[in-house]
Amino acid sequence: MEWEQLNGTGRLAVVTCISFPPPALAKQGYGRENPYCTGIVELDENVRIVARIKGVDTQHPDTISIGMPVEIMFHDPECAAETKPVVTFQPR
Repeated sequence: MEWEQLNGTGRLAVVTCISFPPPALAKQGYGRENPYCTGIVELDENVRIVARIKGVDTQHPDTISIGMPVEIMFHDPECAAETKPVVTFQPR
């Protein structure tokens, strides 16, 4: 194994909007009226990663398309209080 730097861009391969969050996301205001989005992103380097998808309309999931170009978010103010890294992507 060896370290390889990735550029953090890719395309959305799988997506789902979730209305029944775990307790930590429920505390952030997610729920039936405010679902959150998660998916699998295929990075440009042909690596797949599961992550939250931000900056999309979760009230209208039909507007979120497979193949949509995305980029990693390194600073997510909503997750600032987390004690571990939270990987999120947003549309490019």
